[in-house]
Amino acid sequence: MELGLFSLMPQRDVSKPVSEIYDETIDLIGLAEAIGFDTAWLTEHHFSNYCSCPSPLMLASNLAARTSTIKLGMAVLVLPLYHPLRLLEEIGMVDQLSNGRLVVGFGSGYQVEEFERFGLDLKENWDITYEMMDIIEMGMAEGRVAYDGTYFQIPETPIGTPVLQRPRPAVFLAGGMPEYLQRGGRAGYTPLVTVGSGDTAALMGVRDHVESNYIEGGHTGPLPFAVNRTIYVTDDKDDAREAAERARYTARIATAFKKQYVRFNGLEAIPEPYEGEASLDTMLENLPIGDPESCAEKMVKDIKATGASHFSMFIQFGGLDHARARRSLERIGSEVLPLVDKALCGIKAFCPDSVSAAAE
Repeated sequence: MELGLFSLMPQRDVSKPVSEIYDETIDLIGLAEAIGFDTAWLTEHHFSNYCSCPSPLMLASNLAARTSTIKLGMAVLVLPLYHPLRLLEEIGMVDQLSNGRLVVGFGSGYQVEEFERFGLDLKENWDITYEMMDIIEMGMAEGRVAYDGTYFQIPETPIGTPVLQRPRPAVFLAGGMPEYLQRGGRAGYTPLVTVGSGDTAALMGVRDHVESNYIEGGHTGPLPFAVNRTIYVTDDKDDAREAAERARYTARIATAFKKQYVRFNGLEAIPEPYEGEASLDTMLENLPIGDPESCAEKMVKDIKATGASHFSMFIQFGGLDHARARRSLERIGSEVLPLVDKALCGIKAFCPDSVSAAAE
């Protein structure tokens, strides 16, 4: 069982310097490494305050020099927005700089505004993604590429910065298209999923969809499965409710992008209520937001139900103040993880010595 820290890097207050957001993200990742987290997940989005990280690989190269043990995960690389050869070179470079700590994440993209501004048609995102996967997989495995497709025609080309890890870095997938999941199953990739404010039953529904397609793709054995959850530790009910509002803010913008009705005020994406939106009470019931005992209980419930091999935590969401996010992460390490560890030891391989030591 591995632990991840998920960093979206939103700029809810558009007057807040982006450099401050990066500093806060780097600080939280350093703390997560000290606690014993396995992976720092870095996101990619463009042209809005929803996410301030247009290049997770560039941030990962910075983090490679600031960290020593935590893996640097791409959550995810929006494949159609890259040229495959340049992406391959940068993947290899970061894997080399981090001494083999890069974790690759594949995604097809879903924000039409990003595609339009890069001169691409969102309707072609999956077809481009599959060709990108062909090329990236070939380049990582063989250190060279030769490809003749619809979108990319590449003569025999050596990759001068090959990946350090062999046979390749671990690969995670975001997205639910059946063909995509079947391909992931054949390749042994790990799906990384979230259900927003949904409950454990919602997670199980996604897991069932993933598993059926992985099996159809030829996967055998236990299903690799990574879960991403919003989490905030506090003993104050008003503080918890305010945090739930911030989670709802994030959900409103994400939904607007996915359903393509987002409105902007300059850089700022406007959060709007959406049909079927969960109430704050429902969010507090479903999400690990609250005291350490309830957070641990909800984590354990999700992990036991899904058999998750990786549990990623979204800590600084909705413009949450850095001091509050840091305190929550500290309490996760010292109070929540020991309870989770106690509940799961013997059921899963969830007894990381570093987590236990950091919690003491």
